[in-house]
Amino acid sequence: LQYKFNDGILENIPTYREAYHDVLEICVNKELNDTYGLVAHTEILSCDKSTDEVLIDALDMSFLIVLCALVCFVTLSSWYDSSMNYKRTSDHYRHPLDSKRKMVWVSFSIQRNWYRLTSRSKDELNQKLRFFQPFRFLTMSLVIFGHFTMLLSVTPTTDTEKLERIMHSVGSMILTNGAQFTQTFLGISGALLAIQFCSFTEKRKGKVSFLYIPFAILYRYVRLTPVYAFVILLHATWLLKLQTGPLWRWGAETEQTFCRRNWWTNLLYINNYVHADEPCVQQAWYLGAEFQIFIIALIVLVTIVKIPRAKVLILGLMLLAGYVIPALFIYYQKLEGTYLVTLEAQRYLLWYDKYYLHAYIPTHINFGNYIQGVLTGLVYCELQKRSINLAQSKVFSIVWHLTIVILPLSWLPSYMFYVNDFPTPSVWMAAYFVVSKNLYGFGTGIVILGLIYGVNGVVKRMLNYPLFEPLGRLTYGAFLVHPFVMRLMFFSARGPVHYSDLLTLSLVFGATVMSCLMALVLCLLIELPTTALQNHLFGSFKEQKMNHVDRENGTNGTNQTLINPGLVGKQSEL
Repeated sequence: LQYKFNDGILENIPTYREAYHDVLEICVNKELNDTYGLVAHTEILSCDKSTDEVLIDALDMSFLIVLCALVCFVTLSSWYDSSMNYKRTSDHYRHPLDSKRKMVWVSFSIQRNWYRLTSRSKDELNQKLRFFQPFRFLTMSLVIFGHFTMLLSVTPTTDTEKLERIMHSVGSMILTNGAQFTQTFLGISGALLAIQFCSFTEKRKGKVSFLYIPFAILYRYVRLTPVYAFVILLHATWLLKLQTGPLWRWGAETEQTFCRRNWWTNLLYINNYVHADEPCVQQAWYLGAEFQIFIIALIVLVTIVKIPRAKVLILGLMLLAGYVIPALFIYYQKLEGTYLVTLEAQRYLLWYDKYYLHAYIPTHINFGNYIQGVLTGLVYCELQKRSINLAQSKVFSIVWHLTIVILPLSWLPSYMFYVNDFPTPSVWMAAYFVVSKNLYGFGTGIVILGLIYGVNGVVKRMLNYPLFEPLGRLTYGAFLVHPFVMRLMFFSARGPVHYSDLLTLSLVFGATVMSCLMALVLCLLIELPTTALQNHLFGSFKEQKMNHVDRENGTNGTNQTLINPGLVGKQSEL
């Protein structure tokens, strides 16, 4: 087991170990022996001195320059947009200006981007898919809760046995298997990609070239990367300087070191394979996996349009690969039948955990649920062609409601892997792993179809509440920044804390609110302005849309789709 950081991650630690190791071990063992009659081995992980000074280097200054430039762009663009508002009405910001040059100048306008963030489309397809916004936000909230519980095992607490007890409770399997929630994003991404690809090919009358694939990949890359790169730069520079404390270097300097070393793996979206044990913006493993699967799925979709006779065969092979490939890896790597979350692994935030590295973040492990999402989207398109309304099917209604109940209950059998040490490799455990993991994606597909057709009217009305629209669009930014917020909350602790259930829920709520507020800043500073510029730059390649935008349509002349796939905040438009 890895029980200490490798040299070079924390500054000067080899020097401190050589100077203080023996003295520290003598002092600690004296206290342990006097109190409990025990002797232990001591290892220095980090060292803080009162004489430490905050050093600012060129990279730190570059972050400040970028931030100041963005603020200036927003200020000037907002002023220019306001100066063009001759009638002094809010409708000015809902409509495009009379030239492309002017629209480029107002891309950073905070007033215009605010309307883009909060607007609702009257387009029929967007109305049907509107529930994806709350779906995305609620899933993001559960992800924050899951990451919160992981950090509980890292920070000092007065009730250490509580964490041990969680691992020995059948009901807690819903919590420890909460990692499956990320599969919801994959299902959403796959479904929306397929639905919008079908719409795209229908407008093109089936004329889609393979040359379109690199364009779509580039479009998606430009859509995702600016705000992502900004967060990486923040973690590589000023995160460490924002706090102090006995745990702060442990939680922040490691991130700074990893981001300065491995930023390129993030920007190439290969961070779930390359240097995954030294992660920069650790949760972004999902972005790497999703981007890779997006490329594969796009190639598959274009292929089945070009070769329609092979459609069933190609999709069948993709689905089969989503089951067989993970099973083979689980078997030959001698892993368990579920993704085990252990306290020992969480001590280093899963960096060195073999289950995390081999059974959770790789693309080939997550491929199946994305493809099942694609199949969900294709099924919807086929139902539309045949004018079939699932809301009128009593059988589907029963299946849909049962799925809502069965999905969380399907995680309970994982308890057997926590209380038993089954021999590996095992065929039955490899089979159980892929079936249980992909069963969630299958269930997500049923839930998505039911929500599209409004099988349960009450649920759909709740999910169509207007507040969820902007919250859903902030999900990408919140996903990127919520560990930043939680580091400030946890790693600044200076003593043990008693985490009651009420305090835990309060902190989760606070982390969610702060993450959304930071996401709002990122959205108005970077995300929406860059997507507006992107739509103008790529506009000549895309289908021309109506210039006039009605009061509730949020494109503002940018041709931006309001329904966005998966976790990411902006759709890679087809």
